[in-house]
Amino acid sequence: MTNQKEIELNEGVTRKDVNKSRLCVILEPNPAFDNLRRGYPDRPFDQQCSGKEFRESSEIILKELAKKTVEQIDPKKIVVLMPWRSGLAFGKAYIELGVNNFYHVSSKRNEETLETMVNFESGNITPDNFIVIADPMLATGNTIIDAIKRIISKGTTPEKIIINSVVAAPVGVKKIKDLYPQIKIIVGSLDDKLDEKGYIVPGLGDFGDKYFTDFSDEDLNKLIGLFNIDVVCSDKMKDRFKN
Repeated sequence: MTNQKEIELNEGVTRKDVNKSRLCVILEPNPAFDNLRRGYPDRPFDQQCSGKEFRESSEIILKELAKKTVEQIDPKKIVVLMPWRSGLAFGKAYIELGVNNFYHVSSKRNEETLETMVNFESGNITPDNFIVIADPMLATGNTIIDAIKRIISKGTTPEKIIINSVVAAPVGVKKIKDLYPQIKIIVGSLDDKLDEKGYIVPGLGDFGDKYFTDFSDEDLNKLIGLFNIDVVCSDKMKDRFKN
């Protein structure tokens, strides 16, 4: 039985509504999703897809999202905003397409209020840039809306903002489009709804936890090396992986 909290979170919005109104671009179905979702949520975490296997399957979707985004924009004009940790997964896919500008935001979701908490940000954004907000999971939309506000405060207009998510919930998509109809949203999969905890259904679990399972210090150093960041940002990133 659907409980009251779940009803409130989804606000009566359905996947069919989002599709009918064409509120987002959805990639073609990809077999990689079968692997990413394997075992979730019925099996214990260690029996679900995670770690290296999860990263390899994710990379297929991440590359498709990046390619779809960059196809009509000069890569040199793009800045990719990546909420830590999970947004960092997009780095390699965009770098391979010639994008070298990134904006880092260390953010976490308060699991009680579902609001976004930010304690660090680093990077440069100008009004001439196109901004890609790269967040694998678009659930309530709060983390992305926080990022949108930060970008707009720097002079960027909504027309120059594009959102990338591997998996999205209808309510998150609609919330963003209601506030900023000019923003383009590109997702790998539009799922059914949010549950009472604000998790995407059917979803695939915590993207960051699964992507960075078995991530070694060497892997982390290689990831940091992808980005042209200063010592302060590098240390903050390392701390984020420890906490």
